[in-house]
Amino acid sequence: MKKLLALVLCVMMFVSVLSTNAFAAKATVAPHPDIDTGSLIDTPRAASNNKAVKNAKENIEYMYGALAADNAVFGTIKSMDSVISSIAKDMFKDVDDYLGIPGGKLESNTKTVLRDYIGSSIVDYLDDHMGNFATVSQDFRVQLADGTMGSLTYTGKSTSTGDPIYINADGVIYAHNAAGWWTASDKTNVTMAENDDIYDCDWTAAGADTVTVRTQYKYDPIKYANTFAAAVNDAFNSKDGASLIEAMVYQIYAAKVYDALDDKFGDLYDEIVDWEDGNAILSQYHFHDTEPNGGVDVEWDTHHVFNPYAMMNLDNYPNGVSDVLDAILVP
Repeated sequence: MKKLLALVLCVMMFVSVLSTNAFAAKATVAPHPDIDTGSLIDTPRAASNNKAVKNAKENIEYMYGALAADNAVFGTIKSMDSVISSIAKDMFKDVDDYLGIPGGKLESNTKTVLRDYIGSSIVDYLDDHMGNFATVSQDFRVQLADGTMGSLTYTGKSTSTGDPIYINADGVIYAHNAAGWWTASDKTNVTMAENDDIYDCDWTAAGADTVTVRTQYKYDPIKYANTFAAAVNDAFNSKDGASLIEAMVYQIYAAKVYDALDDKFGDLYDEIVDWEDGNAILSQYHFHDTEPNGGVDVEWDTHHVFNPYAMMNLDNYPNGVSDVLDAILVP
């Protein structure tokens, strides 16, 4: 009994020394306006932070993806150019001069032609498959005479002639067609613009307003790299790509053969002239071209116009020459 009484007294003494403030209501701190209440920002703190985290994650993923894509694209182009350089080098191996053009210049021109073709082919492929790796959006902006800028929003509607209708923040109606941008008269609404043939809307050329279109692309880096790889494969292995390289090689080879045989034809001509020694021996055998006004026994550039059994001409080959060589044979 004494122990119980002593315990009660101890508890009473402990309670007596506590401040009455301990049992008062918790003090209230005024909320921070731009964190807790959202008075200076549009969303509460938690939602804003979560969005910031989500955006940061997406940005990080994009940056790493972009770096990977750029490395892949650059590495592929380097490898591709190594192949092109090897092709050009092999084409003019041991050629010091051809048709008056140094072999080094011919090799350089060949690289330029191949790079241009392959690059154009890749770009065309990417253009045709952009939907595989990018989202394209357009931002229409108008600059008024006073210099103020504003954006135009597509209404999804069109005029009676099919011209798309846009509207700015001030409610001004715009339409666009092949002739340019047009503004509707004051107090014209979208419905009136859509039925401008009924409401007799007056359209005026934008004039002081400068309307521009800004196209924006949102890329998926990995899909971009994959599409680029497919474009390179198509450029080299497609029917068009392979045929161009094959045609170039054969045309250059034919030109090199022509150059080599042209010298041999010249040697043969000199041999004939020396053999005849001023006597028209071939003409006695009727193996010569005879022009109406006379001429020498061997006419190498008449292409058998006058005698189908004359000595044959190097230039009288059966087919025309491709334009593939034009860009290569540039001094």
